[in-house]
Amino acid sequence: MEQQIGFCIGAEGARIAYATVGEGPALVMPAHWLSNVQQSWQFPGSRCFFEEIARHHTLVRYDQRGTGLSDRNRTDFTLESELKDLETVIDRLKLKRLALFGFSIGGPIAVAYIARHPRRVSHLILYNTFARGKAMYSEELHTALVSLMRVHWGISSKALADIFYPGVSPTLADHYAEFMRECATQEMAAQLLDLIFNADIEHLLTGIRAPTLVLHRQQDRATPFRMGRELASLIPNARFVPLEGNIHFPWAGDSASVLRNIAEFLGDPVTDIQAAGATQPVAKQTYHDVFISFAFPDKDAAARIYACLKSNGISPFWCEDLTAGQDYPQLLGEAVRNSKSFLLVVSNSSDNSATVRKETTIAHNNKKPIIPVRIEDILPKNLEYLIANSLFFDAFPQPLEQHLPKLAGGIKKIIGSKSGEIK
Repeated sequence: MEQQIGFCIGAEGARIAYATVGEGPALVMPAHWLSNVQQSWQFPGSRCFFEEIARHHTLVRYDQRGTGLSDRNRTDFTLESELKDLETVIDRLKLKRLALFGFSIGGPIAVAYIARHPRRVSHLILYNTFARGKAMYSEELHTALVSLMRVHWGISSKALADIFYPGVSPTLADHYAEFMRECATQEMAAQLLDLIFNADIEHLLTGIRAPTLVLHRQQDRATPFRMGRELASLIPNARFVPLEGNIHFPWAGDSASVLRNIAEFLGDPVTDIQAAGATQPVAKQTYHDVFISFAFPDKDAAARIYACLKSNGISPFWCEDLTAGQDYPQLLGEAVRNSKSFLLVVSNSSDNSATVRKETTIAHNNKKPIIPVRIEDILPKNLEYLIANSLFFDAFPQPLEQHLPKLAGGIKKIIGSKSGEIK
């Protein structure tokens, strides 16, 4: 399943990037704070979430103006401007009837849309969102966070990563912090955070007549649980479902429970994975054909390698296959030990990554076949001892895809010789 990316012209003549995938009744996700429709599709966790929805729907996502693939220049930071952008995307795709799935600032945008176009919306899904931005936290805290953001985007992005993804491994936290910095400049991020704080759609809630589902994780630190409860209480006949967990994003943590509730609400078939939901053991031991180790700047290359291996019947693992609340150092070590082979994405970045060095050391000590895949023409120095006896696979020059079939074939030969119980 592949998504299609297109562009339309919104307010101020700016291009808005949107992505569609799947077939069936339209399910539109209004923009959330800092996104990139291309990169999020490359991450296995979020891509699997989107693909599950797209089994029965045409899923539509888009980047806020000022972020991602949309034009980065912007001067209007109001909820009305966000509503106009949503209208532009929907009109561009000629959607006459649709369901809305809003989370974070996407919730108020969805409510504003249904208030203006009540007959076009069949269902409203609100996840980890709010009615009044100023009720989420104090003005002093908001001012301090925005000030820090404007002074040092690096430090503030890491602080925000801890809020959105509490308890995850340092690797995942660094990945998301870097993702935010790539999505928008610090000034744009600050302006859009101000937009969230000033958003207020409380007066519109009592007029909603479409079937409404409100989902909220009880330990969410970005949008307190009381916000979801308040939202549901003000919407006539809304169904409120408290969820376990503390991760802000629906595709991380116990995403199966989110998908199950959405499927049941929309009348879609519930898959076995969705039905299992949170009953799956959090620390379930799993076995894979290959562990993929990479530094954050190489995430796009790692994602493409991951997708290629998976499409060739190889079971790959990387850090995003773990969810919050787990003992990351222990489980990453177990994942390396429980994999038949170890693929190292070699670049200047990985050669200087402490996390990559730790993972490679575990693979070396457990005598795993190490497959160094060079995506840059370098000879590693810091990793030299650990991969001294390994044969390099060169995945350059670009495009990377031209080298991947040969890589997949080589890995199949390696894991074929490592059949049987993994020790």
